[in-house]
Amino acid sequence: MLCRNHLDVSEGVRRCARCGSPFCSDCLVDISGKPYCANCKGEELLDVRSGVSQGAFDFASVGKRFLAAIVDGFLMWIVLAVVNIGFMFLIGMARINSFGLTILWQLFLMSLATLYQATMLAARGQTLGKMAVRIKVISADGTELTTGQAWGREISRSLLGLLCIVDYIPAFFNEQKTTLHDMAAKTRVINWT
Repeated sequence: MLCRNHLDVSEGVRRCARCGSPFCSDCLVDISGKPYCANCKGEELLDVRSGVSQGAFDFASVGKRFLAAIVDGFLMWIVLAVVNIGFMFLIGMARINSFGLTILWQLFLMSLATLYQATMLAARGQTLGKMAVRIKVISADGTELTTGQAWGREISRSLLGLLCIVDYIPAFFNEQKTTLHDMAAKTRVINWT
């Protein structure tokens, strides 16, 4: 890897924490322990002064996010399985056999999952799965989530749930690990103790 400004320098080259371009130690300034190039240092200093420095966040890894989703999915599966068994028992007792009713019931179950996620995020920024792996959802500027952000995030996540892998692809390629539903709701997921 070569320095962007000094094409003959390859030793000690690091990437700018903001733009990701490679620079040598002469071209970088450390701010809060992270390297920034000349173009990005001014913006980062303004963010630090205003208290919204993106460099100050410890973004949760994609692995931790998947683990939280697995924990939440398992918990929701238990609750929904019990509710579904009760419903199927009642349908069987009433001898109702309707494809339309089954579809409506499945939509109701999906809406329960969205209700759980959005309510928990609006209340504390964490679901039970996120609490278990110690991550939290916050606004992009570092403040607590608004109720609208929590609902918008979960509704877009539910809609994108049909394309689960596509929703998470951006998280593998950006420093802040944002998914499509994070981008839609202007949220970030950070490590939380």
